[in-house]
Amino acid sequence: MKQVRQFAMFISILIITGLFASQASAQTNFERGQIGVNAGFAYGFTIEEPGIRVGATYFLSEDMRVGADLTYWLVDSYSGVNVTYLEFNGNFHYLFHQEDELIIYGIGALGLHYADVSYDSGEWGGGPVSHSDTELGLGIGGGIEYSLGGVSIFAEPKLFLSGFDQLKFNAGVRFYL
Repeated sequence: MKQVRQFAMFISILIITGLFASQASAQTNFERGQIGVNAGFAYGFTIEEPGIRVGATYFLSEDMRVGADLTYWLVDSYSGVNVTYLEFNGNFHYLFHQEDELIIYGIGALGLHYADVSYDSGEWGGGPVSHSDTELGLGIGGGIEYSLGGVSIFAEPKLFLSGFDQLKFNAGVRFYL
């Protein structure tokens, strides 16, 4: 039931994003101060779970932008054990190629990764038990973005080399304000 609500929330975000994107115009050359908003899916190859991702970018110059994203991993909870896994990343993008509708970029990331596992140990004479961990991670990756008019689609593989070591893949839609 929890994942159904999360999926419905994600679909709502995509619909709202699409409504705003339909008002935007196609753009492939950007200038300082340009803001982009995005939503999409993620997949973590280490935890082998999907996630929902939202984020934003800000152009520092024509070929450099910074951004942030939040990923809520849809980790299964089972038999009274609740698992929460979140990832917040600050990103730097360097745009190597920006021509026609296509953008190719490199990514450097600094991430804060949080995991929490909680359960009720009542059967063994105890009460609720919770364990959480937060790690700082450095990541590298790349991305490709293609403009479809008022909205762009993107895909990004990213490898975190520290923190919760993980290869992840992001994909979604981005529109520019």
